[in-house]
Order: sequence, then structure tokens, then C-alpha cells
Amino acid sequence: MENNNKMKDFISSAVIFSLSLYVLFEGYNIYTKSGKLLYLSPALIPLMLGTILLVLSIVLFTGSLKEGGLQARAAELKAWSGEVKADRGTMRMLVGVVLMGLYTFVLLGMLPFWLATFLFMLLLMYFLEAGSIVKIVVISVLVTGLVIFLFQVCFRVPLP
Repeated sequence: MENNNKMKDFISSAVIFSLSLYVLFEGYNIYTKSGKLLYLSPALIPLMLGTILLVLSIVLFTGSLKEGGLQARAAELKAWSGEVKADRGTMRMLVGVVLMGLYTFVLLGMLPFWLATFLFMLLLMYFLEAGSIVKIVVISVLVTGLVIFLFQVCFRVPLP
């Protein structure tokens, strides 16, 4: 059980480390765009939080390497990823999360809202085997139209 927690700490530290680098990068961008002194800039808090996340992720990483080191964590990670690949439910969840990230961070930035939403619904329902392709297309069109109608027409909320 303890080694399983060490592997989870190892993975968490890598994710938090990546997040902290992103926060620091964006905080620096805020600082350069604001053109103010650092202590007056809106980037102060993101830079402080990014630094704290970075330090704590390093602490978590070093703690995860106790009792076995990097080789043990890599072996555990390899075994765990094999189990994840074998479990159909977990793979479906992971692909769903990837599709949501793709929709949020890629499709919405590149395509009009209606097209990005339609493609996301279509891909997600197709992957989850929600029915025949005709049923999936009809539901995707209806849901996209309903979202646009409700938010833009009824609630007067601008969509991306």
C-alpha cells in the first residue's frame, strides 16, 4: 500500500510540477504585458503561487523516491499503465478526458463554437458507442442547436 502511495506521489509531483511551470510562464507573461513593477503587477500572486507549487512538487517528488528510487517508481508506473490499458472502463474515461481537453483548449480556439461543440459531441458519443451513427449525428445537431438557442437567445450570454 505504501509503495502504491509512493507511485501516486510520483505521478502527482510530475503533474503539479508541469502545472507550476505553466503558472510561472503565464505569470511572467502577465508581468511583461502589464509593464508595472513586480510588486504592483497583477502577476505577483500567480508568480508566488507558481513558485510555491514548484517547490512543493519537488518536495513531493523527492519523498516519492524514498524506498526504491527512480527505478522502482518507473517499474511501478509501467505496471500500472499496463493495468490501465487493460481496463476498458478506465481507457474510456481517459479518452473522454482527452476529448474534453481537446474541445476546451484546441477546438474552441480554432473553430466556431457551433462546429467545435458539434464535433465534440459527435466524437464523444461515437467513442462511447451511444447508438447508431445517424442517432449520434441527430443528437449532436440537436444538442448543439439547443445550447446555442438557450444561451445566446434566451439568456443573452455570448458564446466563444
